[in-house]
Amino acid sequence: MRIFYLTSEYLWPPHHGGRVRSLAQLRLLSSLPEVERVTMLGLTEVPVTTADEDALAAELPLVRVLPPVRHPIHLRQHPVHFARVAALRLFRRLPYLAAKWDGPAIHRALQRQLREPFDVVYIDHLGMARYLKLVRRLQPRARVVVEAHNVESEFFRQFAERHRGPLRLLGRLEQLSTQRFEAEVLRAADAVVAISPQDARLLEAHTGVRPEVVPQVVPFAPVHRPPPPRPQLCYVGNLTWHPNVRGLDWFCAQVWPQVRAAEPAARLVIAGSGLLRDPTGGLRVPSSWRAEGIEVVGFLPDLEPLYEASSAMVAPVLGGSGIRIKLLEALRAGMPTVTTSAGAAGLPLRPGQEVLIEDDPRRFAEATLRLLRDEALRNQLREAGYRYLREHHTLAAAQAAMRRVLQLAPMSRP
Repeated sequence: MRIFYLTSEYLWPPHHGGRVRSLAQLRLLSSLPEVERVTMLGLTEVPVTTADEDALAAELPLVRVLPPVRHPIHLRQHPVHFARVAALRLFRRLPYLAAKWDGPAIHRALQRQLREPFDVVYIDHLGMARYLKLVRRLQPRARVVVEAHNVESEFFRQFAERHRGPLRLLGRLEQLSTQRFEAEVLRAADAVVAISPQDARLLEAHTGVRPEVVPQVVPFAPVHRPPPPRPQLCYVGNLTWHPNVRGLDWFCAQVWPQVRAAEPAARLVIAGSGLLRDPTGGLRVPSSWRAEGIEVVGFLPDLEPLYEASSAMVAPVLGGSGIRIKLLEALRAGMPTVTTSAGAAGLPLRPGQEVLIEDDPRRFAEATLRLLRDEALRNQLREAGYRYLREHHTLAAAQAAMRRVLQLAPMSRP
């Protein structure tokens, strides 16, 4: 079986959950014995370094990675492309979700790369399903799979609920447009992959298509770190993704002052990708995160020193869809975590068992202080997290689901 994998980004470095998920899916596809070759085409808005090329090749030794297509991704940095997206939205009635990824260079790359036959074309991210009709024309015999990392229309529903007046109307219109697009492309695909049962139910409700849930594979080796010398918390995530930003704003304004009042020596280190730099090279940190005891360090290629220096992780998330890869990363790393209901959404985590879950600022602060002070609780959550990963996020479980997606016979057990 030969698979062509189309995704929306160059996947290295894996500094946010979308790339982590895509890398996991490529490793999963490569692990199936029937798969002879996987060819990947992604997009980039900046030149890819040789170091990143080498790192991605080492991460995916069984995948043929094609040179990425240059395409604007962050529209605020590309006003000309933003105008093009607006025109496609207005005159072609393409939702933002699809118009953002439309570009002539991508069309040309697909026409060039899909001359040879493939058995499967795997479209990663709903927005890239903008090219489903072109894929059908170029590969009429291929099985077309669309993977939804999120329920994209859900983001616009949440946007509309947070606003009033014209912005609410705009959000509702975009929600409906995106739902129409989701229904159109998912019905046209041969198979649909969702990342969680919750997303699968939402997509089925408005498209009539039942997705196959392929769990995220989370390999891990249990670690048991000694308690750090000082009361430190950490946060790891994409620092420009709106549910993360809202969550951090909420935590820093309403939760952190309570934590510091009860534990004046407490520190919070915020790590993650996405923040721009000022002319001096410093990070442009939102003013709401500039509180006493908080340090924003940006992207860290190696998180282990941060974990070793921290007692626990906070994962305040407000809104969003899909699952929070950061939460699975915390469990993998053995980091006791307190999160919100939205942060735990999509994952069958039990409050007080694998993680602490609180939505009230006072209770979130109390849970945070418990993690700082109670080593026995931290050890309990760590071990429960490992048991959860063994039960729900194994390679075998993901392989079984992916075999159904690709219409492969179940693997026989020895």
